[in-house]
Amino acid sequence: MLKWLIITFIVLSGLMVILLGLGYLLAENEKSSTLLKNQLALEAQLQQEKLQQKRNLSEYSKIITTDDAKATPKQTNANIMALFEDTLINNLTCVTIAQCKLVTIKFKNIDCQLASNVIGVSQLKKIATQKVSLDSCPMANQLSELACQQNICTLISANK
Repeated sequence: MLKWLIITFIVLSGLMVILLGLGYLLAENEKSSTLLKNQLALEAQLQQEKLQQKRNLSEYSKIITTDDAKATPKQTNANIMALFEDTLINNLTCVTIAQCKLVTIKFKNIDCQLASNVIGVSQLKKIATQKVSLDSCPMANQLSELACQQNICTLISANK
């Protein structure tokens, strides 16, 4: 009889160890899957923000009318704006705030203050935007400051 009690106790102890091990593995799996899920959600949010910034850029840069007398046939207003948009979109990336610069782009009827990286600033200054009129620009006040948020150069309002 004692022999059977010992065997039963050993078997039950073994089952308890196995169940505790499976519970531990399940808890660890839950932690890692939650971490992965959060990371994927963050990456999706970053992609959405980048798409939103690209959409905002194309919305504000609508052409009104321009005097095309000085423009060469290759440099139509639509071509100038397309080049301007592509250059700005392709030069928003940054790693640190030191790479971001504030650039004032002069259009025919308005001056726009935009954030871009160092390469973008030099390329944007070469584009002949003085011949093109814009509907509106993003609002930037004197308290706005440069920031490198989520690897994109932006102008943010300083709340003081």
